[in-house]
Amino acid sequence: MPDFVDAVSKHVEDLTILTHPTLVSRHELLASRGQVIPFWPKSKVDPIAIRSLFRVLRDNKPDILHAFSPRSLATSVFATMGLRQSPKIVSYRRIAHALSWFDPGNYITFLHPRIDLHCCESDACAEYLVEAGVPRDKCKTIYNCIRYQPPPFSKQQLCERFNIPSDAFVVGTTACIRLIKGIDILLEAAARCVDLPNVYWLLIGPVEDARVAKLIRKPLFGNRLRMVGLIDNAGALANVFDIFVMPSREEALCQALLEAMSQGACPVVSDAGGMKELVRSGIDGIVVPRENSVLLADAIRLLCADRSLVNRYACSAQKRIEAICSPENMANRVLQMYSSLIATES
Repeated sequence: MPDFVDAVSKHVEDLTILTHPTLVSRHELLASRGQVIPFWPKSKVDPIAIRSLFRVLRDNKPDILHAFSPRSLATSVFATMGLRQSPKIVSYRRIAHALSWFDPGNYITFLHPRIDLHCCESDACAEYLVEAGVPRDKCKTIYNCIRYQPPPFSKQQLCERFNIPSDAFVVGTTACIRLIKGIDILLEAAARCVDLPNVYWLLIGPVEDARVAKLIRKPLFGNRLRMVGLIDNAGALANVFDIFVMPSREEALCQALLEAMSQGACPVVSDAGGMKELVRSGIDGIVVPRENSVLLADAIRLLCADRSLVNRYACSAQKRIEAICSPENMANRVLQMYSSLIATES
């Protein structure tokens, strides 16, 4: 999360960043304002990583230790056990599903009593922690961030790249196409919309779902379905979509959705997880019940028939992302959370 870290570093005098060795170069500009240390646990119980983090904490004596992955969180729990002066430990929860006290992996991470505060990517993530018994006042929603980058290609250039007519209405998604993403539901909805003129369906991402692999072999879509596989920096190409669809069965807060909204695509999402928090149905886009291809098809039909509505939703969605998901907004909210946490100790 280099954009977030950069935004935080502007307000923190002494910042130590522990990151994967391959990502150290992304934080080179921050080295003059703090430390950037190569660090990556191989597992949740990695003795070498635990000792390494213990030494960093002992020498630097930070007030806050913010762990952004389950492995680093477990390592933080173990590394702080032997310290005389332990920092406040903050987690970052990016998964919206139930946790079990019978799972040791959960206990040494998000359910461990040494965790002082949980920074949750959406209200949906927070609710699952509360359901597992974590006190509600220890769960704070901090939406993930994205910095707007001008798209490297115009929609016309991308249509040429994907062999789509330049005047086509493009509906699709960007995802690692797994069962949880519900792309089979999108294809079922597309099959109900084959009569719509000049609508093309574009799926960007590797197919890892047998249902999707089976559906795309059926001659349902004529020559208007494009499966383009894995593309580097695919989120920057989201301006090719008139409608961006994310019909997930389960979701915390989809990064591809943030990218699409930032690029000015009109979002249509399922009500899974935090997506319904980000997309206000009837204001920024349309939210439909998960697992419902009929209502998804109805939403697509409605938008295809009213381009002004598409533009209005897309504009509102883009403004919403700028307002609540900028790196500066995320950094400010996290820093306020740090200050409150430290103040409770005083």
